[in-house]
Amino acid sequence: MILVKVGGSVICNGGLDKVVNDVAPGTILIHGGGCMVNSMMERMGIKPIILKHPNGYTSRYTDEETLKVYVMTMMLINKFLVSKLVARGVRAIGLSGADLNLVTARRKEKIMIIDDRGRTRVIDGGFSGKVTDVNVKLVQSLMDSSDVLVISPIAVSPEGMLLNVDGDQIAENLAISMGVKGLIILTNVDGVLINGKPVGKVTRDNAQQVLPHTTGGMRRKLETALKLSERGIRTIIANGLKDNPIRSALAGEGTVVE
Repeated sequence: MILVKVGGSVICNGGLDKVVNDVAPGTILIHGGGCMVNSMMERMGIKPIILKHPNGYTSRYTDEETLKVYVMTMMLINKFLVSKLVARGVRAIGLSGADLNLVTARRKEKIMIIDDRGRTRVIDGGFSGKVTDVNVKLVQSLMDSSDVLVISPIAVSPEGMLLNVDGDQIAENLAISMGVKGLIILTNVDGVLINGKPVGKVTRDNAQQVLPHTTGGMRRKLETALKLSERGIRTIIANGLKDNPIRSALAGEGTVVE
């Protein structure tokens, strides 16, 4: 079984076909697509609200209107992936985390932000969530009856609320719950970069020297990978815009975190 997370930066920059053409039977594919959500919102006349957080990260605020566009766009991406896989003769099935209670999440009641005046404030969490559980038995059952499972980063709360969740969180929970030995995270660069050059390997011994050189989404990916390394799970962060991106990652290209 291969667990692959493909980021929106790959999908929005023409890498979708390259990933699809390299997916092998037995793959669980988790996708993002935030950049496409932003584009769709702008086309619909809805301005994305970007939040700044004290830890230096930024995120899109998910109010009710944003949630509607988010769900619509993520499922569109999901079905694009499934249709392209099916065209290759792959038995693929695509679901959101809300289907059959695949991914459960807890709504973030409060979010800490830095406002336009530079002050730290707490606001309502909107429709964003933190993954709390992945239905492993369901995943195993779906994999028994298909070649590839494609998962959108939409979760459901115990109260039945649809939530925007981080695809990396789903990948992390799946990797731990299913006991896989490795995770591939595909992004739009050649791995974790320092001065423009990829770092071949990151371990707990050198992580503190590497982390200060990362920001935003890459820092989140590296922190996720380091959490997995504590459980003996190897992560490869690699370029999804290359030809044969999955096989290239498995062959050692990118940054290995273990």
